[in-house]
Amino acid sequence: MRLSLARFAMVLFVALALAACAPSSTQGPTTWLDQPLDGAKLPLGPQEVTAHASDADGVASLEFYVDSTLLVRAPAGGGVLEDATVGWNPSAPGVYTISARATDSQGNTGPEARASVTVGELAGSPTPLPTGQPTTLEGPTVTPPTGTATTTPVTPTPTGTSTPTGTPTSTATATSTPTTLPAPTIVFFLADPTLVEEGECTTLSWAVEGFISEVWLDQEGMRDHDSRDRCPSETTTYTLRARGPGGEVSASLTVSVIMDNEGPSIGNVQQSANSVYCLTAPMEIEISARVSDSSGVRSVGLYCTLSGDGDEEWCGGFSRNGNHWTVTYIPLEHAICDGTMDYRIRATDDSARSNVSWWGTGSFDIADY
Repeated sequence: MRLSLARFAMVLFVALALAACAPSSTQGPTTWLDQPLDGAKLPLGPQEVTAHASDADGVASLEFYVDSTLLVRAPAGGGVLEDATVGWNPSAPGVYTISARATDSQGNTGPEARASVTVGELAGSPTPLPTGQPTTLEGPTVTPPTGTATTTPVTPTPTGTSTPTGTPTSTATATSTPTTLPAPTIVFFLADPTLVEEGECTTLSWAVEGFISEVWLDQEGMRDHDSRDRCPSETTTYTLRARGPGGEVSASLTVSVIMDNEGPSIGNVQQSANSVYCLTAPMEIEISARVSDSSGVRSVGLYCTLSGDGDEEWCGGFSRNGNHWTVTYIPLEHAICDGTMDYRIRATDDSARSNVSWWGTGSFDIADY
């Protein structure tokens, strides 16, 4: 089980705000002592002390103290948000003051974060008697002289009261209160963006704090602070679950997908002439069209059919100038010198589905004189 604290949420958001817009600070970094918390009761033995610090100029180092005595100075990476964990092995039971402070890259030292903790059983604490055992007060042992009868004094019983035989006069009972751990906390669970075109991707990111055993994104195990890219083919809901000794929590979000089921729009089709010559005075004809699509246009092609032939063939690809597409057809290059040429325009969009649309039919005459 990993120990992290829900207060890290506040640290994270403050750090992001500082990175985005805060000017250089001369006050030094702000420090948070994550563990142990103020008022904690710890067993006598090795402990871990963790702190976070944030500063717009970058955190250079963190210092840890026990009762104002330097425990260790830990170097940091110079980021806006840094953390460090150090070991501490108290030598005896007692009440200790744990503190931490940080220095930024400009040499400014910030204020301390402190916690008062109790380690081990303190001297002078009464030791409770086991449940059900009588309290026995022992005095000195007196041996009577030889030949003298031993007299047992009789203690009078107050009127109206009696002490049952075999019942102890007083009993001390040791009790304990079980510790209940809280469930983990999902600090944030975000998608960027939440609206995508079909075939595009989004980035899911999250942070989970507290007493954590496992974290799941849908059916995949994850770390408590992480992100993943997802490319949904349709509108999809994602669920983040976190489980710990204190219970389970979950959060869900939906990424909407814009479905593109239509091909490009084709319009404003024009041709430079209605008839061309192929032999005596070779000519060419230019065909143009306006083609557009919200997903973008991948390609536009010209398909031709010679009257009486019936076989359609590809006659050239259009070139692009914004939404304006043009293609030039030269009969001589296609070894066609007589007849009427019918044509259609085929456009393919740039979506994940590669939707196709057609425009037709236009025509022009080809003569051999």
